[in-house]
Amino acid sequence: MHRQSKMLCQPDGPGRQNLCCLKASVNKLLPTLLLVFLFTVSLNAATFVVNSTNDGVDANVGDNFCQTATLGECTLRAAIAEANFAAGPDAITFNISGVGVKTIMPNSILPDITQPLTIDGYTQPGASANTAITTDNAVILIELNGANAGAGVNGLVLVANGSTVKGLAINRFGRNGILLNGGDNNIISGNFIGTGATGLLDLGNGSNGVQNEFATGADNNLIGGVTPAARNIISGNGGAGISFGLAAGNIIQGNFIGLGSDGTTPVGNDGVGVDINTFVSGHIIGGDDAADGTTDGIVNARNYISGNGGNGVFIGGAIFNGVTIQGNYIGTNSTGTLARPNQFGIDSNIANAAVIGGSTAGAGNLISGNILQGIRIGNTGGMIVRGNRIGTQADGVSALGNGLDGIQFAASSSNARIGGSGAGEGNVIAFNGGDGVQMDTGSGNSILSNSIHTNGTTNLHLGIDLGLDGVSANDAGDGDAGANNLQNFPIITAAQPGSTRVIGTLNSTASTMFRLEIFNSPTADASGNGEGRFFVGAINVTTDGGGNASFDQTFAPNSPISSFISATATNLTTNDTSEFSNAKQVLNPSAAPVSIGGRVFN
Repeated sequence: MHRQSKMLCQPDGPGRQNLCCLKASVNKLLPTLLLVFLFTVSLNAATFVVNSTNDGVDANVGDNFCQTATLGECTLRAAIAEANFAAGPDAITFNISGVGVKTIMPNSILPDITQPLTIDGYTQPGASANTAITTDNAVILIELNGANAGAGVNGLVLVANGSTVKGLAINRFGRNGILLNGGDNNIISGNFIGTGATGLLDLGNGSNGVQNEFATGADNNLIGGVTPAARNIISGNGGAGISFGLAAGNIIQGNFIGLGSDGTTPVGNDGVGVDINTFVSGHIIGGDDAADGTTDGIVNARNYISGNGGNGVFIGGAIFNGVTIQGNYIGTNSTGTLARPNQFGIDSNIANAAVIGGSTAGAGNLISGNILQGIRIGNTGGMIVRGNRIGTQADGVSALGNGLDGIQFAASSSNARIGGSGAGEGNVIAFNGGDGVQMDTGSGNSILSNSIHTNGTTNLHLGIDLGLDGVSANDAGDGDAGANNLQNFPIITAAQPGSTRVIGTLNSTASTMFRLEIFNSPTADASGNGEGRFFVGAINVTTDGGGNASFDQTFAPNSPISSFISATATNLTTNDTSEFSNAKQVLNPSAAPVSIGGRVFN
């Protein structure tokens, strides 16, 4: 262009040729300069403004101008191509004329994102991010529809680190909505992935909503966030909502996964809500109140994982350590009052050192309304389950039971901690269709300070069932084997009101210390043994050389007359916890019999 200007110029002096050529060059470049101004595309700004729903390619990739063969047109495809060529963190914004949702339908696979890039659908005039807590009122006006892109095509593929995707509806792609192909430290927030722009219509992607490529991993990514604006709706997809494998340190917070934007309508993913599987560690799903940086009692880090065709959450794989699942609603609507079931609430396999819930404010999960068990623990060591409500509504009192057991130990799982002796560590496990805690195998699993009540409807459904056979009878010296080594339970011989006086005995392993936990319930279980609705207190006893110990302890909390006392025993050496003891009714002590002797006079 500059050479052409020289030929057109007719300078009249040495210094004037440059000025003439400069004027000619400027005049010739004026249309392009205007486009740069209108579309805010420049070498320095690296912001590309998409102004068309068409799918044309960039006319000259690498010139730092987003423009197709049509003068003044910048498409999403062209913008990504230019952003990949430009160095540094770039941005794609939107300014497509007209009102309503603007649908972009790629006719083939879009370019992978290979440089740090922010794609912000909320820049489209009229769009706005969510501000609600238990619903999602985001106005999404940019829809990325993959129906014409071809089979097996992903929506957006992040190869680069440090990118952000927000404010888009991404649906109907043959494979995943968003694929993290080795990309680390990316943020996916404020999107509707698998639904239409209203967040209620099932327009799922063929596989998963968000997936990492197994072979390349994807670490330290944030899916959602702790502000309402960060919430994704990830629903309606043909596989999982979110799936991570061969990855570490990813955070999933604040999302609707399987629910629609009203927080009530099921728009389930066909598979698992959140699938954390195979060679993974250090993930966080949800969070407590403190995770939000506030103490306002609102857990904005909470995910709502409900209505999915598979399990709510699956954690496990060949080698798996250290996931934390806190503050989530799993199997309910967003207010925690209605069932929106998954299959299992949480299912695990080889998920060592996982933490479900916690004792801090808002850390407990609500795991209720699911079709099968609330939590299934399989082939897992060292799991911690604390501070959760399993089978209730959000209030922790009203019924919303899981279809089968509250917690099931399946396969060989050992050294779990269900509840604990610290403040806030006990779970509420109630109103479930099977046992409160069912243990088929495994040992060293402590069950402490929980409120376990109103589970099952027959005498084969217990508060705690070791061996899946109803009440397991005690044996002398506790020498039998089985789940939790079939730890013997105490025998309550008397329970008296005032405060709560409990008298009884324990026969178990000789010369061993046991923690006996005492519970009160309004009614006795149908089996004649526990459950235990209200935790009364605990004492430690040590058996003698014959394996016997007796106790007579008064606790401060008052147990009403005609209520029932039961107890468990936990071996403090092995951490095995027993089933509940016999249920003994609380009665006033009767007067001792008196003998009167002598003669009677009239």
